[in-house]
Amino acid sequence: MKRASLRLKLTVLLIGAIVVMLGIFVSWNTVAQRSQAEREMLEKAQILSDEMDAVWKFFEVNQHQFEVDKDGNEGLYCVIAAKAVSKFFTEDTNYIIHYTNLSTRRPADTPDAFEVDALQAMHANPQVSEYYRLELDAEQQQVFRYAKPLFITESCLECHGDPAGELDQFGFAKEGLQKGDIAGAISIVMPIDIYLNSISNNINQGMITIALVAVVLFAVITFGVSRLVLRPLREFEAAAESIEGGDLNVNLEGIGGRDEIHDLALRFNSMAKQLKNLYDDLESQVETRTGQLAFANRELEMQRQQLEDTNLLLLRTSEYKSDFLAIMSHELRTPLTSILAYTELWELPALPSAEEERAVIQEIQANGHLLLNMVDNILEMARMESGRVELICEPVDMVDLVHMTENTLHSLANRRNIELSCEVSTDVPLINADWEKLRRIIVNLASNAIKFTKKGGQVSIRVTYLEDRASIKLLVSDNGIGIREEDVPSIFERFTQSEQSSMKRYSGSGLGLAVVRELVEILHGSITVESEHKKGSRFAVIIPVGDNDWEAHDEDNAG
Repeated sequence: MKRASLRLKLTVLLIGAIVVMLGIFVSWNTVAQRSQAEREMLEKAQILSDEMDAVWKFFEVNQHQFEVDKDGNEGLYCVIAAKAVSKFFTEDTNYIIHYTNLSTRRPADTPDAFEVDALQAMHANPQVSEYYRLELDAEQQQVFRYAKPLFITESCLECHGDPAGELDQFGFAKEGLQKGDIAGAISIVMPIDIYLNSISNNINQGMITIALVAVVLFAVITFGVSRLVLRPLREFEAAAESIEGGDLNVNLEGIGGRDEIHDLALRFNSMAKQLKNLYDDLESQVETRTGQLAFANRELEMQRQQLEDTNLLLLRTSEYKSDFLAIMSHELRTPLTSILAYTELWELPALPSAEEERAVIQEIQANGHLLLNMVDNILEMARMESGRVELICEPVDMVDLVHMTENTLHSLANRRNIELSCEVSTDVPLINADWEKLRRIIVNLASNAIKFTKKGGQVSIRVTYLEDRASIKLLVSDNGIGIREEDVPSIFERFTQSEQSSMKRYSGSGLGLAVVRELVEILHGSITVESEHKKGSRFAVIIPVGDNDWEAHDEDNAG
């Protein structure tokens, strides 16, 4: 397929631009001149109607002088005089002046369609002082129609006033109109052929002028493009063919003047020189590129390995969450089932003994606390993952906090026949901390210790004051199953217990210690663990007594 030349494309583009410009000119000029002609005709119609009003008023003011002559004949009335003057005025012109009303006394005064529209508009809205538009006459020629309302004056009441129905001096029934009512309208018809001819001549002259200017511009642009663009392009094409043939010794410095074409030629020369240098030193360039490629490959391999490690981590996280969901579907059902079972015992006909009732209540409390603890851990972890954790710092009495926690865990410990002991040293001061987060730390550590301690075991909670560090130390210890040494680094991970098999043997979501670690870090504290397998564990938490940065830290977390 033969491609179109640049000259042809430019020619088509310029011709299209000229055509569009002519179309815009004709449209705009037609609208503008028609609007101007309409304004001029409106002004003429207003002047003509004012002149006719002046004639009407003249005869109205002097009507008494024309009413009856010396022989007793009737005089000349204003309406008759105005109609006569309008007739004489329009005899030798194409103008038509007509006095009309919606209800007329003479058939000659009957309104046409335009006059009906004008009179209806004037009666509907007294603010309408004139009515006009362009339309076609009976000969399908465009004319300008204008109408202006006439109002009842004092002299008009003699023929058109009260009482309605009484015959006036001409034998017509009076209409019962009042002074100021619309008596009709003066209608003026003006031909606009002279304006249309003027508009047509102006448009033709403008189009001829634009066409001449466009032809001159087209010739100048075509000559300039041929000399300044097409000739340098042919030289560029010849140089490119030489490079394709293997000849890199090209020189285009003589193309163009001090313009963009000349700058392009200099860059073309520079590119040719760079290509020549590349071919001359291709071997060293290939070696360099090969080394860079090898380095890039090593980087890609490292990134691939990092991506693989990330994928494995994501896979493990997904497996942890899947295991967590499977465990929670069982663990949440277990305490709920126990609570429902024990509540059903109360519905039995036989009334249980006080001891049995106390046992049922303890079981319900233990399972309820277990279920509440699981739900609290899940909600706490969700808040931390979403970044909506807030610190509410206030004075905290550790004695009250530990004793309240002891009461909460008492039923759980009794259920497993585990001795739970709590002690707070007398030198432990009031601390400035978040009460609820401290409570969650103690409850999670203690309930975790009770869960992994066999029946008849011991769990203790101790709080002491470290004066040298201005901190309190919370120590939770048990003589339960302990933690294997290799499992210690992972016990604070989410959805993890020290032994996967223990997930089936012991209830739990695997979130307790993970929540503890997160809460301790939020409180600017630290946590450590000492454990021996099958002998027990000791969790130590250090919390500062007062931290001046907590308030700012609280605001950061709240934001």
